[in-house]
Amino acid sequence: MERDKNSIGPTEARRLLEERAREAGFDLVGVTRAGPLRAGGERLREWQEAGMAADMGFMHRPVELLANPKKLQKSARSVVSLGVSYYPGEHPENTEGGGRVARYAWGRDYHEVIKERLFRLRRQLEEDLGTKIKARGFTDAVPLLERSAAQHAGLGFFGRNSCLIDGDIGSYFFIADLIVDLDLKPDEPGTGTCGRCTRCMARCPTGAIKAPGVVDARLCISYLTIENSGEIPRELRPKVGDWAFGCDVCQEVCPYNKTKATKSRWPEFSAKSGAGPYLGVEEALRIRTDEEFEGRFAGTPLTRPGRAGLLRNCCVAAGNLRSEGAIPALEECLREDPSELVRGHAAWALGEIGGSEGTLREAARRETDGWCLGEIRLALGRAATDAGLG
Repeated sequence: MERDKNSIGPTEARRLLEERAREAGFDLVGVTRAGPLRAGGERLREWQEAGMAADMGFMHRPVELLANPKKLQKSARSVVSLGVSYYPGEHPENTEGGGRVARYAWGRDYHEVIKERLFRLRRQLEEDLGTKIKARGFTDAVPLLERSAAQHAGLGFFGRNSCLIDGDIGSYFFIADLIVDLDLKPDEPGTGTCGRCTRCMARCPTGAIKAPGVVDARLCISYLTIENSGEIPRELRPKVGDWAFGCDVCQEVCPYNKTKATKSRWPEFSAKSGAGPYLGVEEALRIRTDEEFEGRFAGTPLTRPGRAGLLRNCCVAAGNLRSEGAIPALEECLREDPSELVRGHAAWALGEIGGSEGTLREAARRETDGWCLGEIRLALGRAATDAGLG
């Protein structure tokens, strides 16, 4: 026989939630009421109006939708925010000229991995409470200000790099949510401070952190290499360095992470489970079809930018590393790749490395895409300038 949802009080229900969530492997557990996230909504509105959301359509949705859990579920009473460390350790030295991968993407796709445990947690709660729970479970997959909800639920405070920082484990953690029609005892909002520290702002390679907690996506390496579907602006390419997917600099320099970062207990997020800390640039540059791309990266976050986007990133990394070993693969991209995005960035990389003037001239005679042709000519100009200086 099914119990009444209110037969177990909010405090006892919250205790059961904590117990089951910890058993499921979640490192952080918090609850907030399913009310409007007013402060987060206002920050979002200002960020949108400043144009800092770039072309990320999902971040241009109405503030009223993103800042209100009840827009996702009318019967919502509480929002359960859960945190799970994905920290796999430090990057080893880049001795092979690889493309650096952000830590969250070393292993399997977190959306699928966390969703399985999230739904299992829901089922366990239903068994414990003896009643059906109307719930929506997700991680980074629905229109909700998840970090704002998590801060309200006590999972941390907003750092100057805009990441949510927990005083015990730092900021290398995923956030997952359950919006439920249960009354659960809410937690106090997360509190904390960066003090006088401004390391993330000073060390951001592109100067993307415009003010404490305000990141201009148009300059952020994570946006440029993941969500951005077009070219990486020429003036920003040298600043991308060897990052082929995402960027961790603002988290790497954070004192909380230097002392508190907690190694993930989830094997799915380890380097052995996915692409690992570096991409083999030359290998990636030889992927010519979407089928090959999916076969190589399916089940990992690296599918997000698509084949052309990831190869674009590898071209930029190779150019910045001045990787002579990547020249044959880059020349092959310039001659054969079906994407003008890849061909154009391959031309840029060859211009940075030098020694491929013949291939660039041949490509200039054959290229029909205007933007790509411009990149080839600029690369030839770079080569001519270097030759003059030499």
